[in-house]
Amino acid sequence: MSSPVKYFYKGEETDLLVFVSSVEEVQEYLKDKSIGKLSQVVEVFKVFTNNAGEGAEGELGEASKSQLANEFGKGKKIEEVIAIILEKGEPNATVESI
Repeated sequence: MSSPVKYFYKGEETDLLVFVSSVEEVQEYLKDKSIGKLSQVVEVFKVFTNNAGEGAEGELGEASKSQLANEFGKGKKIEEVIAIILEKGEPNATVESI
């Protein structure tokens, strides 16, 4: 079993991360974008950012609704936000433990 991977999205105002099971799983999801596939790929249905709001390292916390609204527009569901991060983001690092 592979270790979870941080998927990094360079935002206009806030850089964001999601944890996925593997880069290969993300590639498979991007070929068939269904909610069932998304739930197989994503480790935790939360979006994270660090205290500074920049970069992929440091102490991570859950991104606020206002941070997500500023990046993606108001009214987006968490599933939609995660899908955008997977489409436009890139793998950052393997995580030894969450």
